[in-house]
Amino acid sequence: MEPTTIIATHTNTDFDALASMLAARRLYPGSLVALQPTLARNVREFVRLYADELELVEAGAVDLSQVHRLVAVETVHASRLGELEPLTHDDAVEKIVFDHHERVQPEWVKPENLYLTGEGALTTSLVGILAERELNVSPLEATAFALGIHEDTGSLSFASTTQRDAEAIAWCLRHGARLGELAHFLRPALGEEERELLRKLLESTRPVRAAGVELLIASASWPHYLEDIALLAHKLVDLTDCEALACLVEMEGRVFAVLRSRVPELDAARLAAVLGGGGHHGAASASARLSLEQACRAIEEGLASALEQPPLAREVMSKPPRFVEPTTKVAEAMATCQRYRQSGVLVLEHGHLRGVVHREDLDKALGHGLDQAPVKAIMALEVAVCAPDTTLPELRRMLLDSAAGRIAVVERDEVIGVVTRDDLLAAFGLREEPAPARGPNLEHELEQLKALTPLREAIATLGGAYEGIYLVGGSVRDVLLEAKGFDVDIAVEGDAIGLAKELGRLLRGRVRVHEKFGTAVVLYGDEARVDVVTTRTEFYAAPAALPSVEHAGIREDLFRRDFTANAMAVSLKAEDFGRLVDPFGGRRDIAKRRLRVLHNLSFVDDPTRIFRAVRYESRLGFRMDEHAAQLARSCVEMGLFDDLSSARLRDELVAILDEPDAPRSILRLAELGVAAAVHPHLTADEEAAALVERLNALRDRYAPELPRWRLGLAVLARNLATYELYSWLGRLRLRRRDVEKIVAAVVFAPRLVERLQREISPAEIVALVEPVAPDAPLIALAMHELPALEEYFERLREIELEIGGGDLVALGLGQSPRVGEILAELRRRKLNGALAGREAEIAAAKELIDEAARA
Repeated sequence: MEPTTIIATHTNTDFDALASMLAARRLYPGSLVALQPTLARNVREFVRLYADELELVEAGAVDLSQVHRLVAVETVHASRLGELEPLTHDDAVEKIVFDHHERVQPEWVKPENLYLTGEGALTTSLVGILAERELNVSPLEATAFALGIHEDTGSLSFASTTQRDAEAIAWCLRHGARLGELAHFLRPALGEEERELLRKLLESTRPVRAAGVELLIASASWPHYLEDIALLAHKLVDLTDCEALACLVEMEGRVFAVLRSRVPELDAARLAAVLGGGGHHGAASASARLSLEQACRAIEEGLASALEQPPLAREVMSKPPRFVEPTTKVAEAMATCQRYRQSGVLVLEHGHLRGVVHREDLDKALGHGLDQAPVKAIMALEVAVCAPDTTLPELRRMLLDSAAGRIAVVERDEVIGVVTRDDLLAAFGLREEPAPARGPNLEHELEQLKALTPLREAIATLGGAYEGIYLVGGSVRDVLLEAKGFDVDIAVEGDAIGLAKELGRLLRGRVRVHEKFGTAVVLYGDEARVDVVTTRTEFYAAPAALPSVEHAGIREDLFRRDFTANAMAVSLKAEDFGRLVDPFGGRRDIAKRRLRVLHNLSFVDDPTRIFRAVRYESRLGFRMDEHAAQLARSCVEMGLFDDLSSARLRDELVAILDEPDAPRSILRLAELGVAAAVHPHLTADEEAAALVERLNALRDRYAPELPRWRLGLAVLARNLATYELYSWLGRLRLRRRDVEKIVAAVVFAPRLVERLQREISPAEIVALVEPVAPDAPLIALAMHELPALEEYFERLREIELEIGGGDLVALGLGQSPRVGEILAELRRRKLNGALAGREAEIAAAKELIDEAARA
């Protein structure tokens, strides 16, 4: 066995552990997956069925002396690795650990090699890495991954389940996970003995309650060892629909316990710890040499210590409580409900609770014309009441039993607050985000843009399926600036690719999907284009680094942008079409032609925003406020441009020099110190700006196909030594052809100025200029008034021979270098005015051919 990487997990391997090992093998090519001798029953059946395809090795067969790296998954405890534990004590072996929920720092692993995640299943975390790296997996691996996630999240029902767990399941299905296999291995049939033990456990169940959480304890003795108690625990959870379960079975002198929790307040791993076990928040296990009675007592007594301290009523209630008096008119009570968006309101008299009136009853009373009747005539007398220290689980149970949908919080006979369903959802993190603050409506402005009409009509058809669809960023800025044409950028609170495909269908266009980035482009009509993205937020791990991206709401999406002028959105949904979302005052800044950053680290996070600001200043007539300008200078002084990738710096330079207003931008870059930060020997001064301005005019006249930025770079770099020029342009990763053109322009433009100030023939002009055209002669012409170059661009470069090599061959000249030489001489004569027309060229060619024959 050659030195290799071993991937291992804990004994009594479950599906999450097996799947994590298979995923890790994809991350460490050439590694071996070492299987423990003890496996959960359904895992053992899976391994037996697919042994040939899985290519696993027995842990006992591994030659430990040949292992140079150990990758442990789903455990941080060396003792749980069985026969592979000695590797954890070997200093020559690199150790890497992947685990979830456990927050222990094992001594045998370096901190930088420990990867702890918070997903419900470890497989989810590793699948996320596979997806980011775009690694392919087989349908069997995808099936194993799905089994691991389903098993460790209770099919996404455990409190520890995260959104990423669900997304990982979807990824597995896209990669061929077999649903039939999931049902078979997650719900295996019970044997006769297992059914009998399940019956005994079910009959023994009894509830134990602490802090509002109910734990169901099921216990039984069995005459001999029976494996897979976890399967029976799963069946019990399904049958009883309990919040939490402790399943204990006494066998062969030991008690085997399986713990399950479906509520966030109870940590199954903590509860298992009272019997010396462990696991995760939703699922854990233990075994102990205790009697069944002792084990049950230990679980019961340890329940309180396993509970997270839940929020209390005083912490989640709304205060002060909204209320009306018994004599309050029905119409007034309804106004109170509408004003505060409540489904009902408490009725108090002299500070004492008398009842509650429901909005539904108020509606009915108004329908009967009883708007002036007192609420005491229709109020309910029974009101749910709780103390301030009532726990969240107890509040949840009370609200489920309450028709009023609210609980009065009473302390010393005084109502101090009220807990509503909305308060409960907020406490559980389930309440929807409040809608973005409303701004002025741009409906009229959008309706004037006829090009948007097909898109607006299509979105009106589809908008109901999406939480929010917005025109965003620079698109909104350009609407407010009444720009003639602009890019249409749409952000979606939801599935951007799904919306793009629907738009493509309705607009009869084409859709380009970028699955990796979750974005799409819709192309329709006469070159119309719409970019569609999901609303997201960004985090910068380091200055000038590329951002990490997460889904978010529209406000967070706007906050990640560069300037307030670009941090606006307009709703395109029919129900609130034209609503302006402007949380940072962008419209005000546009009116003042002011560029203001959203936060103080804006340029630190992304120094390229400075280039963007300079472009907006030149193109739109904006100006950075003093604060933004100072932040830009500080960014330059900190040397953060050194951290920018070459490609990003190149793209920003190209963009800024490609603008018609590049001369203004050059001066601003110099003023901010950016030009010197890009390269200390760049020349960004008044002379450079004037040169670029003249160059742009000459380019438009003589060489419109030539990119402006290439000329601009040559002007900025005109004082660099040739070796510096090659070095810098190479770091910018420009195409080789562009590098050579820029270098030639810098080197030869001054020489052309010098040579062409003396009178020379037209043919000499062409011979001198043509090899470095059009860049070098354009720059020379911008540097100095040179009639010879004007003649070249206006007349000489268009002069070509009317005959070619074929004509010379027809005249009797054989194929040889003489063909090129004679054609060159003919063109020289034509440039100098000695030849006019095809016949003259033929006659001169005959003469040259005869001379060649005589020579």
